[in-house]
Amino acid sequence: MAATSMKVLIINCILSTAEHGIIKRKESISDCMISNFARGFIELGHQVTLLASAEFMPTGKGEQLPFDVIYFPSRLPQVFKPSLLPWPRGMRQWLKQHAGDYDLVITSEAFQIPSLIASRVCPSRLIIWQEMDRHQRLLFKLPSRLWHNTVVRLLMRDVTVVPRSEPAREFIGRYSRRVSDVTVDHGTDARVLHPGEEHDKAFIVVSQLVKRKNVDSIIAKFARLVAREEYQDYRLDIIGDGDQASELEQQVATLGIGNNVTFHGFLSHARLADRLRRALALLVDTSSDLNMVTIAEASTSGTPVVTNTKPSTARFIRENGLGIVRDGWDENDLIQVIAGYDRMHDACVAAGKELTNVACARKMIHVLDE
Repeated sequence: MAATSMKVLIINCILSTAEHGIIKRKESISDCMISNFARGFIELGHQVTLLASAEFMPTGKGEQLPFDVIYFPSRLPQVFKPSLLPWPRGMRQWLKQHAGDYDLVITSEAFQIPSLIASRVCPSRLIIWQEMDRHQRLLFKLPSRLWHNTVVRLLMRDVTVVPRSEPAREFIGRYSRRVSDVTVDHGTDARVLHPGEEHDKAFIVVSQLVKRKNVDSIIAKFARLVAREEYQDYRLDIIGDGDQASELEQQVATLGIGNNVTFHGFLSHARLADRLRRALALLVDTSSDLNMVTIAEASTSGTPVVTNTKPSTARFIRENGLGIVRDGWDENDLIQVIAGYDRMHDACVAAGKELTNVACARKMIHVLDE
């Protein structure tokens, strides 16, 4: 089937993370994770349609994307929060009419109403793409536990599940009998993100500037690094925006490292790419995250990662030598990256080839063909 052009349907209602349940519509969805994933299939010559929640519709008018997007309004949004557990009005009817036109249907997460709908309408051509590696904390995890022990075990029992990480495989494997041996990460845009031959004396943070990302902790650790005479000329580039931006800028000023730290705000992938590939390492100290697409983007760019163990891909980084994984990492780990950059960079270049959106699309098609 993969040798001919296919029609691929991707159901991903939640297009971006909503902090505190507040959806901030973006001008464009071109740079969001699922758009990069969709472009992998298009690069292979396939046609893609994306189904998403209307609450995430971009504010920009006339956006040109290489795939079709159909937005569905949410039913009972006060109960079924569009940012967490959307119930798309009209999606069941649409799938009944059109699912047969597609060779492959991919939906995100077992614990999602669209995944249940698709599993009842088109189970034979459906793949559930699983990122969650634990139960959602909503209402003391009770809805998630009930859903996985009933809906997943009984109503999704004939649907193939593809995990996005090894922890996700271990979690969903407790409830689904059809978990693929193949792991498919989010996929990065290799047209924009690729390794470089040189690096700067700079580290990089690519993150929302919100409390759970602990960017203040990263700044404090970097400050201790540049306090040492031999590292005084190193820089930290902070890419992203959020409600902690002013507070973090004040922290930098108080620490007296304004000449070493630059806040760039949000950057498109095209503008981010060169800074990412020239950085010594991507720095992560999150308190709550799953598959962070920026980690895959760093590896594709040949850039090592320094992170704690919270991200689901931390095990992958450790096992493949793509950086340093340690809870409570500090300035000494940054020094270790500086010393071992060449080795880690080469490991990232090798691993990054399997993290591109095209490679991820090929893996999904391989699962379908099995």
